[in-house]
Amino acid sequence: MLTSHARFVILALSLELIGAGQPQTAKSASAFEGVSAVNEQVHPVTAELIAEHASVQPGGRTRIGIRFEMEPGWHIYADPPGDAGLPTNIAWSSPSDATIGDLHWPTPESFVEEDMKTFGYSGVVIAYSPLTISAKQPTGQPLDLQAAVKWLACKQLCVPGHATLHFNLPVTESIPAFSAHAELFDLVAE
Repeated sequence: MLTSHARFVILALSLELIGAGQPQTAKSASAFEGVSAVNEQVHPVTAELIAEHASVQPGGRTRIGIRFEMEPGWHIYADPPGDAGLPTNIAWSSPSDATIGDLHWPTPESFVEEDMKTFGYSGVVIAYSPLTISAKQPTGQPLDLQAAVKWLACKQLCVPGHATLHFNLPVTESIPAFSAHAELFDLVAE
């Protein structure tokens, strides 16, 4: 007889394999659309690529992040996830003239499910990394930023999700203004 933990792991891995073959799309967004890109899949979790500033200067810094929004009752997992689950994964990609630093997450919540204790996030959460631009980056040529994101969302059952998100962050000489998402970055301790 399988334990509830073993059933959970088998279900999660099965769903991951099924979900890996499903086509899922993401759309690009420019600074004129709020400096973000959102996954368009039908899923209880929305992942959005956001930036702290609406633009960046050559030699400047900003923060880029993934904003997750879960439907009520759903959660994603931290790293480590605890007794079950799969950690949420974010893989950044940027041009060679940009450096992306370590990923920062808020302190996770704990969830007790039957005899298992897991750690993760519900509601709205942001994970971010600092982004440093080379002083040689030409103005007028935006940075193409990308993130490949994978997560496992659970409520009474678990559903894997993934998205490839990207947007172009303008590079300008002017002092960058904060984006509409700037306040979210202050909710995560460095």
